[in-house]
Order: sequence, then structure tokens, then C-alpha cells
Amino acid sequence: MWLHFDDNETAFLVELLARELKEHLHVDNTGVHKLQAILEKLTAEPDPDTAAFASAVQTSDELEVDGDVVISRGDEGAFVMSWSWVSNEEAGIEDNDDEP
Repeated sequence: MWLHFDDNETAFLVELLARELKEHLHVDNTGVHKLQAILEKLTAEPDPDTAAFASAVQTSDELEVDGDVVISRGDEGAFVMSWSWVSNEEAGIEDNDDEP
């Protein structure tokens, strides 16, 4: 699952998790370890080569890359998270012009 948080949402979650880890209000030791792992993910610095990999993607009207792209680094390159346009027709979904 991928969730996109803006900077304010991320800061709020980091603050909330840090407070919970400090005060142990709602979780036991197992929960503390899980919360610590989540906090580490939220505060991890992106790979220093993220921008280079993102700019190497040949974008178009049907392929986009976000500014805060996620990459999965390998030994010889990286997978770059992108958005591919798929029309309703290509997906086999009937157009419903009545929907807003």
C-alpha cells in the first residue's frame, strides 16, 4: 500500500508517534517497536540519487512522475514510481457521463 502525505500531515504523524513513544500512552512493548519502525520510515531521508532517476524517466501525456517520487533502488538502477494513464475503454469500463 502507498499513502501520500503532504509535509504538514507527515509532521503531524511524526509528532504524534514521537509523543506516543515517549509517553507509552496506548501501546505495549510490541506496539512501541512497530511505532518506532513507522517513525523511521516517515523520517528517512530519500536516496540521494532519487532526482537523477526521476528525471531519467521519459514522461509524456500518458506517463507522469511526481516531484516527491518514490524509488526502489537496486544494484544497477532503480524502479521509479510513476503514474500511467489508462482510459476507461482500455480498462474495459463503460463511460458513465452522468457521474460528476
